[in-house]
Amino acid sequence: MENSHPIRPPSLSSLPPEIVAIILHHLANPQDQELGRGYDDLIRTTLSNSYIRQVAIATPSLWTRIEIADSPVSFELAKACLDRSGTQKLNVAIRIAIRVGPKLPGVFALVKHVAGRIRELRLQIGLSKPTQWMQLDDFLDTLELPVLEDLAMNFWDPKETALSTRPIPLPKDAATLRSISLVHLRPVLPSPAIRQLQHISLSWPALENWHLAHLWAILAQAERLETLELVGKGTNDVVRSELPLGNRDGGASAMPRLRRLTLGGLDSGLMAHLLLGLEAPNLVEVSLLILGFKDTWSARYPWIDVTAIHPMPSVTTLDISFSPRIGPYTCIGAPLPKFLRNIFPDIEHLSLPRYSADFLLPFWADMWENGNALPHASCWPLLRRLTASGSDGGCDRKCKNNLKICGSFLAMRARRSLPALEEFFIELCVKGSLDPEFERCMGGVQRLVKKVVPLRVSAN
Repeated sequence: MENSHPIRPPSLSSLPPEIVAIILHHLANPQDQELGRGYDDLIRTTLSNSYIRQVAIATPSLWTRIEIADSPVSFELAKACLDRSGTQKLNVAIRIAIRVGPKLPGVFALVKHVAGRIRELRLQIGLSKPTQWMQLDDFLDTLELPVLEDLAMNFWDPKETALSTRPIPLPKDAATLRSISLVHLRPVLPSPAIRQLQHISLSWPALENWHLAHLWAILAQAERLETLELVGKGTNDVVRSELPLGNRDGGASAMPRLRRLTLGGLDSGLMAHLLLGLEAPNLVEVSLLILGFKDTWSARYPWIDVTAIHPMPSVTTLDISFSPRIGPYTCIGAPLPKFLRNIFPDIEHLSLPRYSADFLLPFWADMWENGNALPHASCWPLLRRLTASGSDGGCDRKCKNNLKICGSFLAMRARRSLPALEEFFIELCVKGSLDPEFERCMGGVQRLVKKVVPLRVSAN
C-alpha cells in the first residue's frame, strides 16, 4: 500500500504573480479605513515575504490611491505610491486641518504634478487665513484635470462658528467630469463642466445663505443630471431662519434624466418650495428627511401654493423621515407636510425609518378615510412593499405601537379593496415580540399582507 501524505495548500510564494496581484488588490482596497491608513494591510503583507513584495512593487494598479492626511507619514507614503503607480489613473484624497499653511504649497504642487492622471479627487481642507483662501483660488483657477470623473470638495474656516457658503470654481477642461460633491461651497457660474454632470451633491451649513435662484441656475445647466442630493445641516438656526425675498422668484428647472432625488435636513416648507420648482418626468426614487416646526407654513412660506406642486407619477420608491422635534423645540402637534398628500400617487415601495410611521401613516390613513378631504387621492393602489423601522429607546413599547399603526393603515387599505401588500418589513425586538398583545397585533397584520419580514431582532 502506498503511503498517503496530506495535501498541503500552495503557499503564496508558489503562486503565479498574476494570482498574487489579484489577492493583493483585495488588501489594497479596504472598506471604511481611516484616511492615510488605507495601505496598512497591504504593506504588512509585503513585509512578510520578499516574493510578495516584489510582485506588489511591480504592480502599478495596487498604488493608485494617493491619500494625504495631517501626519507626515502619509506624505511619504503618497510619494512612494506615485512612484509605483506608473501611468495609472489616480484616486487622490486629501484631508488637512492642522498646521495647514506650511502644507498647502506642497499639497497643491503634488496635485498639479499628477493632474493629468487624476480620475477621482477629494479635497477637505480647513483654511483659517485670507491668504490661504487666495492660494486656494489661484490653485483652482489654474488646475486642469483632463481625465477627472469624480470631484468632492469641502473647504471651511475652523474659526467660523456659523459657516458660510462660498463660491468655488470648478476645474477647467474637465470633459470627463460626471460627479461633484460640495460641502459649504457652491459652484461659480457659468461653468461648462456642469452640463455633463450625472450626479450633484450639495450640502450647506445654512441653506438660507443661498438664493434659490442660484440653485435653479445650476440645475438649469445640468442637462444630463441623473441623481441630485441637497442636504442641510438641520440646526435650529438654519431651519428657522427666514428665506430672502429673492427665493420666491425661482423658475422651474426641467431635468428629463433625473431618476434619484434626495432632500435632507430641510423643513417641509422649504422642501415643498424645491419640489415646486422641479420638473422631472422620469424621477423614480425619492428620499426625504423633513424637519418640522409649528411655523413651517403660516409664518415662513405664505407664498407657497401647495396645489401647484404637480403629482409625480413616475416615482415608485419613497423613503421618508419626518422629525417633529429639533433641539430644544418640541412640536408634537406640528402640521404634517401638506405636499405629501398626493404628490407621489403611484408608490410601489414605501420606507419609513426613524419611526416615521408614527406620524405619517395616520396622516395618510385619516386623509384617505375622509373622501371629502382629498377626493382624488389615489391611496397608492400599486403599493407592494412597506418598510417600518427605527429605534430610539423604549424598544418594546415603540415596536408595539409601530405595529398597531401599520396594522391600522393596512386595514384602511383593505376596506378600500386595495390589493394586499406582497411584503411588509418591520423591526421587532425580543421583549416586545413576547407580549401577548404584540402577538395579536402581528396576527392581524399577517392576515392583511402576503409576507411579513422582520428587519432585525434587537434586545432591550
